[in-house]
Amino acid sequence: MPPNERLGKRSNERSSEGSNEGSNEGPNEGSNEPSNPLRNEPSKPLDLSLDKPSSKRAALVGAAKQLLWERGYEAMSPRDVLDRSGAGHGALYHHFTGKQALALAALEEIAAEEMHALDEIFLGRLPPLQRIRGYLRRERSALRGCRLARLANESAIESEAFRQPIAAFLEHIATHLQVCLRAAQQDGTLAGNLDSAAIAAALVAVIEGGFVMARVYWDPAKMRLAVEGAMQLLDSVSTVPKAKG
Repeated sequence: MPPNERLGKRSNERSSEGSNEGSNEGPNEGSNEPSNPLRNEPSKPLDLSLDKPSSKRAALVGAAKQLLWERGYEAMSPRDVLDRSGAGHGALYHHFTGKQALALAALEEIAAEEMHALDEIFLGRLPPLQRIRGYLRRERSALRGCRLARLANESAIESEAFRQPIAAFLEHIATHLQVCLRAAQQDGTLAGNLDSAAIAAALVAVIEGGFVMARVYWDPAKMRLAVEGAMQLLDSVSTVPKAKG
């Protein structure tokens, strides 16, 4: 077969495959669950290559992500980033204008990773209250704190650019929670007189506050206690008795 004909055949095959892609996706027919505005957003799969940087920029951002969680923004110095990444001084200022620009790039990646992990919990097909319980019981490094919200006490939070990825992350959680709460109200498993926005805000505050309590007392049991309290409050307004055992 001539080369041009083979090329045309492969192009037609790819076009045919693309037209069938996603044909089995979408909500179940007849479902009354409220649509989730996050479900229709383009998915951004995690770039696992970030753990094994293939470029100086990726190495710098990867090091900054680690240091922001370990030490925070103010305690992270450019020298720390260079030592951790193995990059040279010139590479840092070739890719970024300075420490803040590097930190913002790192925060955006952290937020994307965390939101992807949340989507795995909330966009599943479990009943809505089970999805919320899955979020509450998600495994966390309580003593290290929230990867994003732990930076709220730093002076850099006064910068709108610095706040934006952190606020987007928290809003992402709240949106998922509200969708699940409204779905539970519609299917009759949650009291219908509750304000879903208020309950969602309270649940986010329980988790973020749990990080604070765990770090202040240096005891991860404080986080577990906060989560258990949230679970009991959720069960108290559920119309379906919690299964024993």
